[in-house]
Amino acid sequence: MDQARIKDIQAQFLRKIEDVLPGNTSLANELADVLRISTDSAYRRMRGETLLVLDEILLLSEHFKVSFDTWAHQQEGWVAFRYMKLSASRESFRNYLLGLLHDLRIIASAPQAMITYACEDIPVFHHYRHPLMAQFKMFYWMHAIMGVADLEPEKFDAGRIDDELSQIGLQIIDQYSSVSSVEIWTDTTIQSTVKQIAFFWESGKFRDKSDALAVCGSLRDEISAIQKQAEQSAKWRDSAGHTKGQHNYQMYYSEIEITNNCVLVDLGSVSSVYLGHFSFSTMSTTSESYCAETRKWFEVIRRKSVLISGVSEKQRYQVFKRYFNQINELEQLIQNS
Repeated sequence: MDQARIKDIQAQFLRKIEDVLPGNTSLANELADVLRISTDSAYRRMRGETLLVLDEILLLSEHFKVSFDTWAHQQEGWVAFRYMKLSASRESFRNYLLGLLHDLRIIASAPQAMITYACEDIPVFHHYRHPLMAQFKMFYWMHAIMGVADLEPEKFDAGRIDDELSQIGLQIIDQYSSVSSVEIWTDTTIQSTVKQIAFFWESGKFRDKSDALAVCGSLRDEISAIQKQAEQSAKWRDSAGHTKGQHNYQMYYSEIEITNNCVLVDLGSVSSVYLGHFSFSTMSTTSESYCAETRKWFEVIRRKSVLISGVSEKQRYQVFKRYFNQINELEQLIQNS
């Protein structure tokens, strides 16, 4: 490959990074900080006078979550994904949460950020606004999915609070609430959470009945909060209902079943796709071709869905009534056991 082509690829890569930076942030300063070089050296890389070396490319790709392989020749149908390896420990789960927070901070800093989410399950971000629901989900994932040994003999109780993980969760929902987003829900979107609570109850994993019912109540509060945000077409920045901004939340109802959580993130000229992985985690790619195909899929799904945020009051009421009925049935199951 000739030098001119290499310099062009480097310039495109750095422009992609610049696109994910806040509007008042200097690319040269960011490059200098991440690569630990002078601003003069950063400018030489921006002008193409100095070529990036492999370890610099890796540092920049990891820090800004912008893949360099976008411009490499790829065989059609092959896509490179990034994912976080999880081990059976609380520390591994903490690192997962910090990785999610890091990605959201980059997304939220981009002026044109947009998240489109096809929801097989309730988007994980919403759980973190509701402390008891967040604690149940964290306990369930670490216990039932990751197999954290320390939790194996434990039972969940409503007094179980992990302050550090809770604080990270609150930061996650704060970042998500600042980004405009589209969520596409179906009748089965809350079923996974309902079944998780039922499984724990039937497996004797709650300390007692009151704890199981308290989690049901927290789920009801969560769904009610989402319903109110859909009514306002605005995300809440806190549990009191103060909004992050007007018309930054669109919710669609689809009768087409969604079989996996899929998230498309648009940051202007940079896009990425996150796919559900290991029940609650994700794997991601910035492959331009894959992002383009995902965008086409979302367009089809949206055309066949009904917008229920801000409009379609009757249909929105009916959708959420079905969600609340699922919670009612779960509470009945627990009460009658």
